[in-house]
Amino acid sequence: MTKKIFRFSISLDENEFIEVEDHIFTTHDILKREEHNVVIIGPKCLEVLKDFKGQLTMKAVKEWLLLGHALDQSCSYRSKWDDHKILGEILAGKDHSISWYVENCHSTK
Repeated sequence: MTKKIFRFSISLDENEFIEVEDHIFTTHDILKREEHNVVIIGPKCLEVLKDFKGQLTMKAVKEWLLLGHALDQSCSYRSKWDDHKILGEILAGKDHSISWYVENCHSTK
């Protein structure tokens, strides 16, 4: 089996992606097949990340995504989370338990 590396170029509008370190977060799932550093996320998650542009690290984004999954798994699927508050706490370096997020990060929307 021969392994080849392909490079490609694509144009995306500014509102369709955000770059964090060497990763690209986008809603265009077809890109995942083209590049391993492409992470497919939903439009609302993309909006949250864009609100923190310039402050993001992959460590913080991974923690936010994992915490979101943990909150969804441990609580009712009907719960809505204030992702801005959650990511803000992570970026500020605050170390909270999952129960703190459950008690303090419900969305009012």
